[in-house]
Amino acid sequence: MPNGGESMCAQEQENVKQQVVELTHEMLYAYYCRNDVEALISRFDEDIVWLGAGEQEYASGVEIVSGIFRQFAGMVPKCNLSNGDYQALELAPGVYLCAGRVWIETDPSTRISLRVHQRVSLIFRMKEGMLRCCHIHISNPYGEMVEDDVGFPLKMAQQSYEYLQEQVAAQKKQIYDQTKMLERMSYEDALTGLYNRHKFNELVDNDAFALRTRLGVACFDINGLKRVNDQLGHLAGDDLLRRAAGPLLRVFGGRAFRVGGDEFVVVEHMLTETEFYDAIRSVQRGMRDNNVSCSVGVSWREENCSILKQLEEADQQMYADKKKYYRLLMREWIEQEGD
Repeated sequence: MPNGGESMCAQEQENVKQQVVELTHEMLYAYYCRNDVEALISRFDEDIVWLGAGEQEYASGVEIVSGIFRQFAGMVPKCNLSNGDYQALELAPGVYLCAGRVWIETDPSTRISLRVHQRVSLIFRMKEGMLRCCHIHISNPYGEMVEDDVGFPLKMAQQSYEYLQEQVAAQKKQIYDQTKMLERMSYEDALTGLYNRHKFNELVDNDAFALRTRLGVACFDINGLKRVNDQLGHLAGDDLLRRAAGPLLRVFGGRAFRVGGDEFVVVEHMLTETEFYDAIRSVQRGMRDNNVSCSVGVSWREENCSILKQLEEADQQMYADKKKYYRLLMREWIEQEGD
């Protein structure tokens, strides 16, 4: 290969330009991906000029610049390069400029997050058949690089990573809260705050009430809801449902379900028989205090417990109680007509 002042044919010039581009990429790769500063220093010309990314990063002369780069050893986090775009120009015989852009992003293993479109300008000159770098200019958006950073905007990268982690954590919390809200909406009756039929069916299907040594089941059915809806409107009917659900929610909490328009079910396995019936009576008193009439059926077992069979037993008792309620209502109506 001819020396700097000797003429070259066009093809040879293109070959050298290609070498300049490849050497530029190799030097960037050595610095950012391997943090091999000695590989860079081996290519420095004796009167190299270096302009770094930070405002304070400027030096000239191979001894000074090499000493600065040796301070960078072990300081630059591992990065990945992508989409490099470089152009080489012959500025003078044997003198070449390589300028371009390349995406630099920190490797996930570094636990910092930075991605920049870095701009670079390197000048090489041919000496004794070898390309030597006499000028390095790093021009990339590192405005946040501070005086304590050495060779890389570590503080900004760490802050970016911390911010990214905070945002990820915030997104996870938002997703968790939204998931819980959707789960609650799928299981909770919006009008009364009780669990809905979907939740009840899921528990039954998953045998949540199986293998119990004791089990109490109660069915509640509001009397006269249709009449209230027809005569006073659905807002009044909704209010009646809320007044009926209040004592159920207060006494039984998550063990009470709204399974139909005016139907409620309680499934209890923690209380004793006496406590269970006392709780049922407490709900009935609360409903009466709320001006709610309700028919009730109850099933209690301490052996051969079966949610489906006991639900049927309680349901039959509830309908018997409802027939009794309407017989009394009819008798009162007949007596009033007779008067």
